[in-house]
Amino acid sequence: MNDKKLRTLLVCGVCPGQSEAAELVSTCKSLGRDGVYGAAKKGKILPFAAKTLTELGLDTDFWNGVLSQYRQRNCAIVSLLDRAYEALEQTGVKKMFVSENFGALLSAGGDLALFASSDVDNYAPIEEKEKIYAAMERLGWRKQERFAGKRQIAAEFFPSDDRLPQNFYFSVDFYPLARLKLPCFIDGDRFVDWNGLTRYRDTHIALAPREALTYICLMHTSLHSFCRAPDTRLYVDLRNLETLRPDCDVIARWCRRDGTCVRAAVAAELSNRLMGTRYPPILTEGGNRAVRLVSRVYDADTGCLANEPGGLEILKIDMMCDDVSDGRGLKKMLFPDRAWMASVYGGSGVSAHLRHFRRMI
Repeated sequence: MNDKKLRTLLVCGVCPGQSEAAELVSTCKSLGRDGVYGAAKKGKILPFAAKTLTELGLDTDFWNGVLSQYRQRNCAIVSLLDRAYEALEQTGVKKMFVSENFGALLSAGGDLALFASSDVDNYAPIEEKEKIYAAMERLGWRKQERFAGKRQIAAEFFPSDDRLPQNFYFSVDFYPLARLKLPCFIDGDRFVDWNGLTRYRDTHIALAPREALTYICLMHTSLHSFCRAPDTRLYVDLRNLETLRPDCDVIARWCRRDGTCVRAAVAAELSNRLMGTRYPPILTEGGNRAVRLVSRVYDADTGCLANEPGGLEILKIDMMCDDVSDGRGLKKMLFPDRAWMASVYGGSGVSAHLRHFRRMI
């Protein structure tokens, strides 16, 4: 079993009755505990590997210990998030929620051990920025702003807490899928029902409606070229959200409106193949363009995602995500809309486009 297949099975999990279970057990015994631990740590999938191996009955005391460590860490994250969202409420922030992978895990009520990232993503429109800053300042958290050119796209907040790894942070994205080099292609206010936010259990932590978060996670997967790091871990989010039975008809309407049908189809189809989810055809059938893209980012022979793409391949995949044609996809990358160009480069003339071409390359 090659490394890619090993990491895939450790993330996705296998049941004792699956044909791959025996091969995984044999491989793990051959590598030994240290070898499996090293491979899982390198792939940043330790808690997922621990969950899979304990379910297979391999070295359960050790791997349960790993799960316990991550669970304790992530309980501390929940505690800090609760404090943050309480402070946000007190400063009058009404539009903000936990997004992407931690949002998917909390929304699904999943095992808190199964979160391995070094940051927690949140989304809020930029008009909430000053009130967010006031709340974080009250907590004493260090702030760092992120920009795409002249346009601020996010802010990062670093709490001081010895229960968390060094430099762990909470990010607030001011666009639902902020990108450094290209415009965000979806507008949160067009699909997030701000009156539909809920809370995580008995905390102040805000969660998005299931359809909105599923849409964000589908699109987030596409931003990682479907197979770039954290690669297979991206599809765990979609597995978590599928358990909530989101209304896929609603999500499909948003995709048609926003021109993101290919992106959603590829992400949903790969989730079905890797995670055994059952996203319906209204999402997974994106036409020939989606079929072509799946074959580019998925290795059907091994049942794994393709190898990490390089720079030009990433641009090619992004071009192929366009619902109409590769040519239109390339044009949208090289000639973004004027308002975005002006906000990032201070103008939309020839010099601004030359700077944009250099950044893209």
